[in-house]
Amino acid sequence: MYGEISAMAKKKKEEIRKSDILITAIESAIAFVKKNLRSCIIGIIIFFIAAFSVYAYTFYERRQDEKMQYILTQGIQSFDLYGLSGEKDALDNAEKIFQDVMNEKRDRLSMIARLYLGKVCYARGKNKEAQKIYQDIVSSSSDPVTKALAEKALEHINKTIPKNP
Repeated sequence: MYGEISAMAKKKKEEIRKSDILITAIESAIAFVKKNLRSCIIGIIIFFIAAFSVYAYTFYERRQDEKMQYILTQGIQSFDLYGLSGEKDALDNAEKIFQDVMNEKRDRLSMIARLYLGKVCYARGKNKEAQKIYQDIVSSSSDPVTKALAEKALEHINKTIPKNP
């Protein structure tokens, strides 16, 4: 019995003398940093510059989306003003705004602008142009709601275009 206790005590002493994996890793990391301090500082600086750049880019993109949403809202308001008052200037302004939003290539916003541009063409009596815009939306949009709206507009245009024999 005494021999068993002595063997266990020796085993515990050996375990205590052995370094813990975590402590060994930390010691190795500290030694590496001390040996390569300049490289580590440069690496940390590069990491923070990259992280800041990613953050700045996402912030910029978000602001651009907000700006385009605001501009699109102004276009919709101009189109609504035309619907209420019949002012041609409001329709011209709306058309210009919708063209600008489409040129920005913001997927969903561009599709909405194209839908409204189709409405502008229809309001001007350019039914063939409106029909082409709506057909493009149906063929290129992945959003089912946008597709459905374009299909409804196409149905309406097809009912209003006189059939030639």
